[in-house]
Amino acid sequence: MSLLRQLWITVIVASLIALLGSIGVSLYTARSYLEQQLLAQGSDAAAALALSMSQHPSDDTTVELMVTALFDSGHFELVRYMDQAGKIVIERRSDAPPSAAPAWFAHLANLSARPGTAFVSHGWSQSGSVTVVAHKRFAYDALWRGTLQLLGLMIVLAVLWGLAMNFVMRWLRRPIDQMVQQANAIGARRFITVEEPRVIELRVAVRALNLMVEQVRTMFSEQANRIEELRTEANRDALTQLPNRGFFVGRLRDELGDESAAPNGALALVRLANLGQINRHLGRERTDALIKATADILCHAAAEESDHFIARLNGSDFAWLMPGAEPEWVRRHAAAIARALEALRQQGQAEDSPVGFVGFTLFTRGDELGSVLSCADMALMRAERGEEPEPVTSAHGAPLAARSQNEWRALLSGAIRNRSFALATFPVAHIDGSIWHEEAMMRMRAPDDGAPWTAGQFMPAADRLGMTADLDLLAIELAMQRLAHSDASIAVNLSPISLLDLKFREGVQKLLATAPAAAGRLWVEVSEYGLDQGLSGLAAIAPILSRYGCKLGIEHFGRHFSAIPRLYAQRVDYLKIDGSFVAGIEENAGNQRLIKAIVDVAGGLDIVVLAERVHNEAEWETLNELGVAGLTGPVVTERLRKP
Repeated sequence: MSLLRQLWITVIVASLIALLGSIGVSLYTARSYLEQQLLAQGSDAAAALALSMSQHPSDDTTVELMVTALFDSGHFELVRYMDQAGKIVIERRSDAPPSAAPAWFAHLANLSARPGTAFVSHGWSQSGSVTVVAHKRFAYDALWRGTLQLLGLMIVLAVLWGLAMNFVMRWLRRPIDQMVQQANAIGARRFITVEEPRVIELRVAVRALNLMVEQVRTMFSEQANRIEELRTEANRDALTQLPNRGFFVGRLRDELGDESAAPNGALALVRLANLGQINRHLGRERTDALIKATADILCHAAAEESDHFIARLNGSDFAWLMPGAEPEWVRRHAAAIARALEALRQQGQAEDSPVGFVGFTLFTRGDELGSVLSCADMALMRAERGEEPEPVTSAHGAPLAARSQNEWRALLSGAIRNRSFALATFPVAHIDGSIWHEEAMMRMRAPDDGAPWTAGQFMPAADRLGMTADLDLLAIELAMQRLAHSDASIAVNLSPISLLDLKFREGVQKLLATAPAAAGRLWVEVSEYGLDQGLSGLAAIAPILSRYGCKLGIEHFGRHFSAIPRLYAQRVDYLKIDGSFVAGIEENAGNQRLIKAIVDVAGGLDIVVLAERVHNEAEWETLNELGVAGLTGPVVTERLRKP
């Protein structure tokens, strides 16, 4: 039995005891008073009758009339006149007409009316006596009315007291419910704080829980900071704080194989000329300053492009990965980089000209990693020989034809209206190799030949036109249709921008409500790239997904490890480690420590960790040793194809 119910029962029992006690005391007091009044009434009537009869002692008719007149007044049960010898001369007795009070009440009250007695005299001698007993009917009526009035008053007070107690109970229940929610959240590895209540006893308990939650937050924050340190140590260049070669290669591999990435792009290599000679002539500090200045030039050039990627490959080489960049844009920026490097010589940071060389290559998604890197090296060597900065490319299909915004708007609007979209699925496996769920990718039928376009080919245009939420809602609709005819689980990728759209969230709730059973097998993934530091998008969509049992996860996780401590409040079920950290994990001790730390922290929050874009068995085995729960990538598809 709950504490509040016990308190209610206590209040009700106490109120009943108070009510019965009040009625009992009132009844006892009124009974004593009424019995005294009955005695006084009988005594007064007897004295008055005796006095009247003393004036006519020998007139029997007059005496009888006096007795009858007193009795007929209706206020007396008995009027009796006896002579000197005790013989009854005249007696009038009532047949006790019924009272307004119930019989059980009269039996309970049991009033006792004592007789009033007076003596009749004749001269100086006593001639008889008069006995008068007042009628109890009126006393019972008065006592019954008083009891009913007291009962009515007590009922009114009880109702008012009940309303007051209900308010008090609700006031007490609010902090108790918050404590229960906090305790349940802690049990579910979600650590939230609640406002301290005004009730002193509850305030102490809430304060203790909040203190524990703050301590856990501090612990996770320290672990997140440690993970950031591990990431910097394993994947950052110590001098420039840019990503190192290993991390860059992993990122380039993901860009070439990720269907959600841009269908084409460019890779530029920048090499400082004669860096060893500069180090000998100018010293280490001047050389480090030149390297940092080069890194600043590249970062400034790529500052407006959020998806571009700058890395330092070795002592003198830098790389600039430009997803979705057009050739003319790349040429213009490559020339600007070359001019900025020459400006360093004019500023005294370098002695000889040219200060550095820039070579670039164009690529298409699906190109081989080694081929793209070789083409970039060839372009850099051509630049070092003084040839024109034309890109060296590997032929692997042509990029999409350029379209204006109006053309894209008409194209996407028509495709949404005609439902010219489908889902292509790829397996996600448990670490033991068994299928976990399917990851769905959007496909759009090309308007000319009906060939399927990947998300990377049309989603950038949808982002620019503000149509991302419409496409994401359509993806959930297609996933729900497939779940209705399948027992498997399906993961759908959503854009972080869509999560903040109220219309989109309402649409998601309607779709899930149409098939709540199937909704429990829907996995929703959000890319970490577009999430803000406050994770406001996750906070908006998480309650809806949780209500229908959907899984919520973050894919491409790895840019903002500092967000890990805030995941406890967002009901995140799983994380997908970005493939950049997975590439070559079997040979990268730093990334091994990094992923192990992520697995440990996420396990403390009851969050499952998966790995993206696993390419070979060596990576798979290493991830298994590090405690990763599942994985996806080419190696999973290849293993499933084997007989």
